[in-house]
Amino acid sequence: MVRAFISWMSVATVFLSSGGITVTTNATGAPPCDLLIEAGLGDRVRFPSDPEFELRIQSYWALDTRRRPWCLFMPHNATEVSMGLVALLQGTDNVHRGAGDWHIAVRGGGHTLGHTNNIEDGVTIDLFYLNETTYDPATNLASVMPGSLWREVYPVLHTYGVVVAGGRDGGVGVPGILLGGGSNYYMGEHGFGCDTVRNYEVVLADGSIVDANEDEHRELWRALKGGGINFGIVTRFDMEAIPDIPLSYGMRTMPGNASGQFVDAVVDYTDIQQQAFPKDALIALIFSLPGVEVLATAEVNTAGVLNSPGFDHFARIPQLTPFTPVVTNLYALAAVTSLPGGSWSLIETLAFKTSRQMLNYVVERNRQLVADVGLAIGPASFSSNLIYQALPSFFADISEDQGGNMFADTLGGHNAVLCTIELMVTTTQRDHAVASAMFRQFAGDIRSYFVAIGVDHPLVYLNYADAV
Repeated sequence: MVRAFISWMSVATVFLSSGGITVTTNATGAPPCDLLIEAGLGDRVRFPSDPEFELRIQSYWALDTRRRPWCLFMPHNATEVSMGLVALLQGTDNVHRGAGDWHIAVRGGGHTLGHTNNIEDGVTIDLFYLNETTYDPATNLASVMPGSLWREVYPVLHTYGVVVAGGRDGGVGVPGILLGGGSNYYMGEHGFGCDTVRNYEVVLADGSIVDANEDEHRELWRALKGGGINFGIVTRFDMEAIPDIPLSYGMRTMPGNASGQFVDAVVDYTDIQQQAFPKDALIALIFSLPGVEVLATAEVNTAGVLNSPGFDHFARIPQLTPFTPVVTNLYALAAVTSLPGGSWSLIETLAFKTSRQMLNYVVERNRQLVADVGLAIGPASFSSNLIYQALPSFFADISEDQGGNMFADTLGGHNAVLCTIELMVTTTQRDHAVASAMFRQFAGDIRSYFVAIGVDHPLVYLNYADAV
C-alpha cells in the first residue's frame, strides 16, 4: 500500500564529548564500560559478545545507524540513568586517563539518522527498558517513558479513553518526536507534540533528577520543547491527554503527471483549509522510482468526519485508485503505519514560505535527482519520498498559548511548507555513498533556489534533520 512509503523520522539522542575524562584501570579493554561496572551497574551493561547487544543493534531503523559501540548501557529507571551518567562523566576513585577520545550517545526508538543515537567509539545509553505508560484521570496527564514506541503507548491510553498528540508512525520512538517538535494529527487544535508536554523528568549531566515544567525549571522546560536532547536525558514525559475519539483516515493516490494540480492543492490547504478545518491533518507525498511517480495524500479528520471539505482540492485531481477512508482509533492506525527499516537512508528537511513556484521547482528537481541516482547505482537500488506538510502561521499562536517552544517564533507572520526529502538505498554502503553526494548537491540546489526567489524560512525542523 502507498502508506507503507511514508515515514516520519524522529530525533532521539545526545552526543556528549567526553574527551579528557579520567577513568579507572580497565578490565574489559573499554574504560568507560568499566566505570559503569565499578558503579554497580554491571548487570545493565551489554558487550558485543552478549546476545542482547546484537539484537539491539539490529533493531535500529536504518542500516547506517547500526554501529557497534564499546558497550550498551541499558538502565531500567531514572536513578540508574543518573548513576550511569555520574560514573561516565565524573569517574571514580583511583582514576587515571587512558580512554582517549570517546563519546556518549543516547537511544530512544532508534529512528534517528547520522551519528546521533549510536556511536562506535564510546558508550550508547539505550533506554529500551524505560517503557511504561500510565494515565492519571485526576490530572488528565499521560506519563510516557522514552523507551516506548508509539504503537505501544496508544493501546494503553485507549483503555482509559484518551490519546496524546504523539507520533503518526507507530514504529517511531517517543523521545525523538517530542524533543524535536512533534508533528501529529492534532496540530490544528493542540499544536506540536512538544506543546502538550506539561512536565519533563530530566537527568542532568551532574546526575541530578529534576522536573521541568511551567513552574519549576521553566527555561529548561521550554528548551526541551523542540530544542532536542542536548540539555539532559528525559526519563518521563507528562503529556496533556486528549479524548480518544475515532478519527477518519484515508490514502488518496494520483498520477505523477498531475503534480501541478497537486502543488496547487498543497498551497490551498496550507493557506486556507488547515485553519478553516482545524480537525483536518494532511501529509502530501510524492513517491518516486526511475520512471515511476505516484502522488499520494494521507487525509485525517480527528472528529471522524469522512471526506472533509478541507481536502476537496485533492478530491478534484484524477485518482489512481478509489478513495475509501475508514473510521478508526489512533492505536489501530498507528499499528499499521510503520515504514520497514533496513535501508541506507538519506534525509533532508527544508522549510520555505508558501510558494507554487518553489514547490514545483522541488518536484522537478526531485525528478532529476531520481533519474541521476538511477543511472549511477541502478533503478532497482533505491526509492525516494518527497513529503510536503503545512505550517500555517496560526500554529505559532497555539504553541505560544501553551508556554511556547523553541521554534514557534519562526512560524508567525507567514504560512510555510515543511519539505522533507528521503532517499533509501537498499543495496550497498558504496551505493549509499554515491547517492549521498548527489543528494547533498540536490539539497544545496533547493536551498539556493528558495533564497534566490525570496521564500527562505529560518526553521530547521529537528525531527527530520540529518546530522550532516
